[in-house]
Amino acid sequence: MIVRNFLKEDLPQILELCREVRQHHIDILEGYFTRQNDELEKLGFLESLTSQKTIALVAENNNEILGYLLAEEKFAPYLVAPKVIHITNFGVKKSARRQGIGKTLMDALMKICYERSIDEVRLGVFNKNTQAYKFYENYGFEPFEQRMFMSLKK
Repeated sequence: MIVRNFLKEDLPQILELCREVRQHHIDILEGYFTRQNDELEKLGFLESLTSQKTIALVAENNNEILGYLLAEEKFAPYLVAPKVIHITNFGVKKSARRQGIGKTLMDALMKICYERSIDEVRLGVFNKNTQAYKFYENYGFEPFEQRMFMSLKK
């Protein structure tokens, strides 16, 4: 398995994997997410590929993409340590989970973060996504901030 930069040619496989990840979120957060609109997702991914602030990685084995990770570099001048990376999109094929692919992608991101002298890495994870939550904790992330929401469509 190799980790490399996400290429435009990867989009068909990424969209399929993204659909699988979306369905996982639909299953655990009933009624929160919509079904994937491939055209809108494609636009978002293509925009990510043109940004100097985005890190876009894939884990590939024998021309099959098994996972992807997108992260965005942000400068937060109001913080003591202002160089922050925010993981915005991360997924591993269900059939390939628990094989070290997520860790390998995270390790590749961390290497880039050290090279860029990044101060902090942040991400969001849904409380009900217990497998992902446990993965991040085992990797070394810790809860820092509680995000809250209120649905106005009741």
